Amino acid sequence: MEKSVETVEKYNEYRTSRISYVPNYFIAALTIIFLLLLWQKYNLTFNTVAATNSELISDLIIFGFIVVIIYLIEEADMEKILRQYSVTNNEVVKTEGIIRKKRISIPYQSVADLKVNKGVIGRMFNFGDVEVTGVKENIKMKGMKNPEEIYRLLEKKIARFRGGPRIRKLPVIEETQEEPE
Repeated sequence: MEKSVETVEKYNEYRTSRISYVPNYFIAALTIIFLLLLWQKYNLTFNTVAATNSELISDLIIFGFIVVIIYLIEEADMEKILRQYSVTNNEVVKTEGIIRKKRISIPYQSVADLKVNKGVIGRMFNFGDVEVTGVKENIKMKGMKNPEEIYRLLEKKIARFRGGPRIRKLPVIEETQEEPE
């Protein structure tokens, strides 16, 4: 009786970090404050059935603000559901979609460049984007927690795949001193 041995490829899975949406939460809080100020200043009312044009306009304004606030707060969860990033032994993969899945992969032999982008808030809370540029495709891993750690992992895997670390030799500039006459 033969046993079939399956090789299971090890991979790390990443999703967008909720902390990367701190600016959204701040904007949502400001939007709530702005809505409350408008509500008080213009005596806005929210009715399920509007009887007059002013009530209809008031309902639409309030409904619009509520939709914007919900979107700002829930965008992080939508991003986590829609996108997944995987770092395998052979490639970097981005899978997105719910019903119709789209998969982009960049084999390590095709990686042309790696970048980490962090804004001011990203440096404060340690999150950022990791960009993997391939020959044909690009993958931007948005809002990753500890992006430098992912960057180092990718560098190691690429170096291992390409046959070891590449040591860059810097040119040596020798100083020549002129002898006094």
